[in-house]
Amino acid sequence: MNEKGDSVVSLGASHLTANADADQADFSLPAPDVATVKQHNLWATHYFVYAASASPDGIPFVDKAGNPISDNVSQKDWCLAAIEGTVQVSMNGKLRTLNYGGTRTDAQVDCAAVLGIDPAIKPWITKTGHSYFRAAVGKYGDGGSNYRLIPFRTVAVDKNVFPFGTVFFIPDAKGVSVTLPSGRVVYHDGYFFAADTGGAIKGNHIDVFCGTSAQNCFPGFITSNSDKTFVAMEISDAAVKDVLEAMHTA
Repeated sequence: MNEKGDSVVSLGASHLTANADADQADFSLPAPDVATVKQHNLWATHYFVYAASASPDGIPFVDKAGNPISDNVSQKDWCLAAIEGTVQVSMNGKLRTLNYGGTRTDAQVDCAAVLGIDPAIKPWITKTGHSYFRAAVGKYGDGGSNYRLIPFRTVAVDKNVFPFGTVFFIPDAKGVSVTLPSGRVVYHDGYFFAADTGGAIKGNHIDVFCGTSAQNCFPGFITSNSDKTFVAMEISDAAVKDVLEAMHTA
């Protein structure tokens, strides 16, 4: 971790900025007063915008009514995109971003067979092939409650444990360098915003959105191992929450 050594200060709203474009987003919010926050022990996985290549012999993503909304892709790409929840794919040769919309009665693919996943171990895979999609509003896809996904800011949560809008400060993320989709490198301030959920996200598990890269963006605390937890602080400061919420709704 690359610590920048920022001092702990009380937050003033005047210098806080919100921008829905991750390439311009401010990652320099000041650290919280740790004496005033609630601590949790969490474990993390990560997810990203899946890029699916056109495959003439494959199948398309479809909407709720079963209408094709993309060019054909391979069954493997289809299933992997359904697991990630957001996919960049072509439609008549033009790139677009699609989001998971829900499940249909009929399955398009047997994703357990295609991916070699045992449904007895991961029962959620049985519903994956029933997924339908919709055009995303956000540049990097959409989360829950009309929130937009923001790389390196959004986390998916079990909303029965952490409601949408919950703000976390993760000390292990502070000072870590991340490369934004534009190629610009920034040092993270440690703040994340609960704006998404998923069927496999339960209890103290969070899923961190890493944007357009499949690479683990925070290997210091994202281990995909429920036995390896880290400290996360739940932040109630309205100034910070307002900024992060504005990023996710712009």
